[in-house]
Amino acid sequence: MAIMGFPVAMITGFILERVKSHMVLAVVFLGELIFLFVLQNTYSIKFAILFGFIWGVVGGFERITLNIIWPNYFGRKHIGSIKGVAMTATVLGSAFGPLPFGVAYDMFGDYTQIIYIMMIFPVLGIIASLIATPPQK
Repeated sequence: MAIMGFPVAMITGFILERVKSHMVLAVVFLGELIFLFVLQNTYSIKFAILFGFIWGVVGGFERITLNIIWPNYFGRKHIGSIKGVAMTATVLGSAFGPLPFGVAYDMFGDYTQIIYIMMIFPVLGIIASLIATPPQK
């Protein structure tokens, strides 16, 4: 994942100079939906490697795109506070994120249902990205 994320992050800057950032973010969410689908169907080493590859590419795009989205949509005056709240939410999500997966595994004996439920979030992200037009200056 990390091996793919670094070079993709370098390329993302060039892409963001030519494509609207909210459209790139929609593609990032589409990539997340795709890697969840691949994860759902991973039963071999080849698919596990494909999952890591896609996750790395998507992560590389996401890191740079979000760093463009924050100031473009919210300005620079309060960017520290905004990113601080976003980072807090990210850390909380990382801390509590495994919980639904553990509960689902205990209830159903596998992760199938919870992965399908998690696919809702990238779909919502795609919709939100597509309707989020950049603010007018």
